[in-house]
Amino acid sequence: MNFTEILVIASTLDFTSDYVCLELKRRGKNYLRINRDEFDKYEIQFDINRMILNIQIEGINYCLDEQSLKAIYYRAPIYLRDIYQPNIDMEEQLFRTQWTAFIRNLSIFENIIWINNPVSTFKAENKLLQLKYAEKIGLRYPKTTVSNTNEVQLDKDEYYIVKSLDTALLRTDEKEAFVYSSVIKGLEILQANLKISPVVIQEYIFPKIDIRVSVIGDKTYAVKIVQDQKGIDGDWRLQKHNLSYVPILLSTDIEQKCIQLVKNLGLVFGGIDLIESNGEYYFIEVNPTGEWAWLVDAAGLQIYEAIVDYLEGEQ
Repeated sequence: MNFTEILVIASTLDFTSDYVCLELKRRGKNYLRINRDEFDKYEIQFDINRMILNIQIEGINYCLDEQSLKAIYYRAPIYLRDIYQPNIDMEEQLFRTQWTAFIRNLSIFENIIWINNPVSTFKAENKLLQLKYAEKIGLRYPKTTVSNTNEVQLDKDEYYIVKSLDTALLRTDEKEAFVYSSVIKGLEILQANLKISPVVIQEYIFPKIDIRVSVIGDKTYAVKIVQDQKGIDGDWRLQKHNLSYVPILLSTDIEQKCIQLVKNLGLVFGGIDLIESNGEYYFIEVNPTGEWAWLVDAAGLQIYEAIVDYLEGEQ
């Protein structure tokens, strides 16, 4: 019987997890990767009384128990945002909801290393809570209002950042649409129909330099995001592949606050978005399941090494 020390929960197209698995393999570690979109190919039995999880894949049995299992790497979001689309039949809905519930219940393994524990991820994905925690440790953030009414107090001649309260994946004309942050004038917001859902309205800070900080335990990897050495007007993700990602060293103060924020949210990993404007740093948000694979090639950051170090217990 193959007792597994490290479990990786990913999907077949999760290239970020590929880096972690390749590093685990290079180090000769005893790990198992299971993909969320292939659960129907596995035979799983979880004896709760004895706390033994058996997973059979292509005739090979893998065993995970409280003695052998040391760590779980799980990067996927906890919220299911696409479950009730009309083109998803009942069988697929059942598959997605119940396997997601199964993954959440793996938090029963409480005395192991998690990156990140799904319970903590669920909590940390709430953007307003992030702002509260950031303020507690002294991180500035843009003035923020959440509203679904045109009665909100705005200057009609000023510009604001408007974004969704949660990641918004929509479907229109059989195509998937992602809602990005937008720069909108106050007058447009005051004239818009906001009743359908609350939106986040933040002060627009510009000029600015966007900064992505990947935190793993007590380690940080930071890059500034620029185009032709200049900051980006609006949401840099709209032109992600036409930008430069330049490694930078954060001040000790900002670095320690980023590390502390991730810890206070109960996380090990967090992808933090900051902006720097006129020498001041502002917290925007932290993504507990954030992407970082593109930074390996784009900025030469070997983030996967720090992740595997942590999974091995080097903290």
